Amino acid sequence: MIPTKPYAATDLGIFKFVDGKLMVYLMELTIEAYVGRLALPGTLVLETEDLESAVRRNYREATNRSNAYFEQVYTFSAMERDPSRRVISTAYMAFPDKDETFTPSSKYSSGTWHYVNDAPPLAYDHDQMLKMCTERIAAKLNYTTIALLLLPPAFTLTDLQNVYEQGFGETLDKRNFRKKVLSMDIVEPIGRQRQGEQARPAMLYKAVRREMEMIPLF
Repeated sequence: MIPTKPYAATDLGIFKFVDGKLMVYLMELTIEAYVGRLALPGTLVLETEDLESAVRRNYREATNRSNAYFEQVYTFSAMERDPSRRVISTAYMAFPDKDETFTPSSKYSSGTWHYVNDAPPLAYDHDQMLKMCTERIAAKLNYTTIALLLLPPAFTLTDLQNVYEQGFGETLDKRNFRKKVLSMDIVEPIGRQRQGEQARPAMLYKAVRREMEMIPLF
């Protein structure tokens, strides 16, 4: 008997940071066995694609957008991870480069943002994928500018500090944090303040370079 060749797939954790919490974009599935369940957006890799092309198409199908930072995380190959067929999936994470509204394709019933810590049980092995992605994000806070990719194009230094505090699970000294960040040429003021707040309006900043950089912040 000739063994069946496995399919190649890619699944994608799309993340952003809002109101002091890490959020993930989840899709409501329409396929049998998991109709109505939530999952990370995923797709099989076409014969004409490499992984990078497939993950970018996956992102477009889930969001109707194109621009984001993508990073490969891990390959999941458990025999029974997909009940319908043998599928080996490479998980990626993505960080949108703009604060835009997403509109998924007809492949999905809907797409919604969820706080990572409050996400419901996911289809397939996507709970494992989500956990591995968030652990990767937390680890990279120590030596990269990944925090800047999680925030919208305009943010306050308090927003940035909140990313690190959630990732590290501890409160950071406000004065020392700001002194360190402003000394590293990774953010710059945009010349306006955040409006609509009861407290004193905070100065808004942007990333000097909106890309992943290796930099020992702490």
